[in-house]
Amino acid sequence: MSILLQNNKYKKILDLIKKYPKRRPALNKKLKKIFNFEYKKNRTNLLSQLSESWLHFSIKGRKEDLNKSLEIGAGTLNHLPYEKIIKKKYDVIEPKKFLYQKNKNKILINKFYKNLDVVPNNNYDRIISCAVLEHLEDLPKYLYMSTKKLKKNGFQSHSIPCEGYPVWNIAWYLMSGISFKLRTGQNFRDVQKHEHINNYDEILSLINFFYKKVEVKFSYPGFITPTLSLYANITFSNPKKKNMERYKKINKKT
Repeated sequence: MSILLQNNKYKKILDLIKKYPKRRPALNKKLKKIFNFEYKKNRTNLLSQLSESWLHFSIKGRKEDLNKSLEIGAGTLNHLPYEKIIKKKYDVIEPKKFLYQKNKNKILINKFYKNLDVVPNNNYDRIISCAVLEHLEDLPKYLYMSTKKLKKNGFQSHSIPCEGYPVWNIAWYLMSGISFKLRTGQNFRDVQKHEHINNYDEILSLINFFYKKVEVKFSYPGFITPTLSLYANITFSNPKKKNMERYKKINKKT
């Protein structure tokens, strides 16, 4: 790659980082009233769970006896059935207690945290999530801070929607958009804009900036490209120390 292209690529990623933290578009009054109920309903919907099963199956290390795992944005704990928990110490980050407080699987959790700030450093063999990174208001900060939480040879594995690409856009409209409109009279696109503030390209670009080893795999129906796939799994490790320092200078508050 030429120096000119490298400089241009570097400028683009710096411009992207400077957009964070992002601000969520506000919900209208009616959506605010029904948001928590609809949010949980969507997470426990059978059709959604069937559609999203690939997100869970693609997580690296779920059937291995890794000593310590951290799941961010654990929600209704719907990923737990896909994990081999027997010998794992499995911690989660989930600030919304109403999502899991009546879930029988919560006894399998070693420790609950409200946010990443209070999680101990150098503590985990892996950090995982299903459909979470697209929600984070300050994704660069998460990628920077989470590095400190991993053990030396630890890795991260995150499954995300191919947000911003045709198959995903069509699928969410058919699976959720139509029924939501009929049920509530509201536009599900407004909920999506409020919730999904990072698209696939932004997420992958930032991960590639912060990490050396990055592997991507795609779901049905295309399996080879985000354009033709509903979901992607991104597994990454080996932080780029130089870029970590660059980010630190950009964001002095971190």
